[in-house]
Amino acid sequence: MGRRPYVLTSILGGLALIGMLIAPYMALVHASIEKNMGLAQKIFYFHVPSAFAMYAGFFLVFIFSVLYLWKRDKRWDIWAFCSAEVGVLFCTLVLFTGPLWAKPAWGAWWVWDYQLTLTLVLWLIYVAYLMLKNYSEESLQSAKFRAVLGIIGFLDAPLIHYSTQLWRSHHPQVIRADKVGLPPDMKTAFYVCVITFFILFFAILFKRVSLEKAEDELESLKAEVKDRKTMLGQMGYS
Repeated sequence: MGRRPYVLTSILGGLALIGMLIAPYMALVHASIEKNMGLAQKIFYFHVPSAFAMYAGFFLVFIFSVLYLWKRDKRWDIWAFCSAEVGVLFCTLVLFTGPLWAKPAWGAWWVWDYQLTLTLVLWLIYVAYLMLKNYSEESLQSAKFRAVLGIIGFLDAPLIHYSTQLWRSHHPQVIRADKVGLPPDMKTAFYVCVITFFILFFAILFKRVSLEKAEDELESLKAEVKDRKTMLGQMGYS
């Protein structure tokens, strides 16, 4: 790994750390308390940015999967796989913070709302995507299957985004919340949280890619050593 990616990863990690110290203050202290939902509305500042990061992760899986099927270059498979890992992480945060918000808002931890259900389906699709790598003996075949699943799975994302407009739903159109007249203090806190979550997303992604590339290089070296030992053995050398 070159020094430039290492420096970039370190910078993003530092910015993410700073952001994670500032964002809770902005959300919990700086932003005023919403008059209808009270303190429960504070989950908004973590739930929605998590959803944005989730979409970014799975969109990158879609892009890198297309590039892999087109170029057959393993680096695109690595980027797609790592993007899926980070996307699943933030999707899990969405599914965790959603019920925390739903309980005071709807009186239940979970309802089979279209948006919630489709988000759960998206999570299951990409968990299956990750499992394909671990349970497939043929790496090239596994990469092709993952690429196809990564492309098809992303088709669920637009359905999640527009589900509140396509069907009657309990879920508010929170993704457009900044356009419906948030007070300035809430809007500032929201933007800080969104920026922080995106920086955190890319910090984790770049670090994960660097580790995956290092692991791939190590496996290649092991395979090369094994092949040389086999060749020497066939030539009569111990």
